[in-house]
Amino acid sequence: MPPVNLDVDESLKDDQKLWRYMTLSKLIFMAEKNVMWLARADTFKDKHEGRFPDEMKQITEQAYKEFDDNDESPVKNADDFQDYLLKNSFISCWHKNFDENMVMWEIYGRDNNAIAIQTTVKNIKESIDSSCLTGHSLKLKSVIYEQANEIRGVLPYEDCFFIKRPHFSFEKEVRISLDTYSRANPSKKTPYGYELSVDINRLIEKILIHPDSPDWFMDVISSIVKKYEIKVPVLRGLYGTK
Repeated sequence: MPPVNLDVDESLKDDQKLWRYMTLSKLIFMAEKNVMWLARADTFKDKHEGRFPDEMKQITEQAYKEFDDNDESPVKNADDFQDYLLKNSFISCWHKNFDENMVMWEIYGRDNNAIAIQTTVKNIKESIDSSCLTGHSLKLKSVIYEQANEIRGVLPYEDCFFIKRPHFSFEKEVRISLDTYSRANPSKKTPYGYELSVDINRLIEKILIHPDSPDWFMDVISSIVKKYEIKVPVLRGLYGTK
């Protein structure tokens, strides 16, 4: 496969702030390797992840039924095609907001020892190094929230990973998605994720710690930032009870 460049949806402006809420271990992983982890789509808890909308699924199923019996493609039907896509789509999820979000702290920081890194669309564009990355597409795009029966026609298949059910709309999610599916040589023997090379100091603008985390946790994060020479401020979140 040829190298891929990041394709940014035109609706995302350069100054749009993006947040990723995570554990301490994930911050250390990023800093140690200078990478952004893109998880394989079928490792997500939501089993609706990347599923074809209803009409698209019906059209795809019909297309496979009409294939010649002598067709030698390893992809046998619509469900099998879906499985190939799930095992060849790798995603990093971000939250779109100009400020930190209390609900996201509640979801991702239940033990109080969580952090949020804040970046912008421009920072992501400038920090990603895709020169050694191969695949079909690498996209930065907002998620849309619609029911599967409301979407008409056939979409580019990678766009299915930017659709979620309406009750997730509070997440205001923006995703980076790497698609590695190859029609010429499809495979399900793929890694559980991809390490996308980034320049950490270009990516991160600031780090917030959970609003209710103990003071020693602030000291730990400050030490990690110093150790890995991440030149960003470390601040306490605003929505705590302290």
